[in-house]
Amino acid sequence: MEAKPNIVFIGDSLTEFFDWQGRFPSYNIFNLGQAGETVEGLLGRIDRMPLIIGNAGRVPDVIFVMTGINNIAMEDFDIIGSYRHIVEAINKSFRNSRLIIQSILPVRLPWIDNHIIVELNEKLKETAAEFKAEYLDLFSLFIGDDSLAVKDYLLDDGVHLSNKGYKAWADAIERFLNP
Repeated sequence: MEAKPNIVFIGDSLTEFFDWQGRFPSYNIFNLGQAGETVEGLLGRIDRMPLIIGNAGRVPDVIFVMTGINNIAMEDFDIIGSYRHIVEAINKSFRNSRLIIQSILPVRLPWIDNHIIVELNEKLKETAAEFKAEYLDLFSLFIGDDSLAVKDYLLDDGVHLSNKGYKAWADAIERFLNP
């Protein structure tokens, strides 16, 4: 019997709060999402991830990363330098893994202009190319015709995802993994 591929999800509460294993039963899933985490917080724990993943006996075939929304919610938009260090560390530790940088999702917060997220996503796309990682644009799936985040995809807080939002995200990952 062929072993299931190993997928690691790294991120904040958006990652942590979803049952990735239940959605992708044909994979071994390792969820390293951590609620409230900033890009700098992830950078602070990135060096421990090879040990954490190794102790679970899971050499990742695919690694999905999404982080930055907590920085943006605090109006801290200077995240690309730290994000680059995260990507560099993952590449160094997991040379044979397929690394996918996911775009930051839009929000419905009155003090955040989603155009800032668009600009950051462009820089993340450039970072992915620079480090020979792949980029998955989820932002465009979450923007409606009114140029706002699709309300049905978000909870009332304007940031966290509803079941419909998680379905849209997981379906995009499914299409990405099985083109």
